[in-house]
Amino acid sequence: MSHYGDELTLRLSGIADTSALDDDAALTRFMRDLVDRIGMTVIAGPLVATETGTPEKAGKSAVVILAESHAAIHTYPYLREILINVFSCKPFHENDVIDEFHRLVGDFRITEHSLTRRGEEWPRDLTAARRLWSDQRVPG
Repeated sequence: MSHYGDELTLRLSGIADTSALDDDAALTRFMRDLVDRIGMTVIAGPLVATETGTPEKAGKSAVVILAESHAAIHTYPYLREILINVFSCKPFHENDVIDEFHRLVGDFRITEHSLTRRGEEWPRDLTAARRLWSDQRVPG
């Protein structure tokens, strides 16, 4: 791979079944299933948190820290939307991510989509990475 990793960001709108979007247990299971499907290794989580407030801003956030990086989602049941971020130094298939969301909520529209190659200049050798970081620091 010629870069550090890939970052997938999605916005799903028009969620058909919003019942899981406000359910801690369902989101915890979903995050485990998602990570398993894309072949990653959990080192912390899943952690699910609740955001209260006006219906437009209320929902759940779920995150899992991976040996390969992280996966996070933010649900907005009232808006029938989910925001997604999966970042990994290990290759994964974005269709696997999308398929898992179909299993969770049924139909939806992808209204925002970005797959970004991250770390084009990031060295693989940790010694070189430390040197690069040290050389870029401004003495304080």
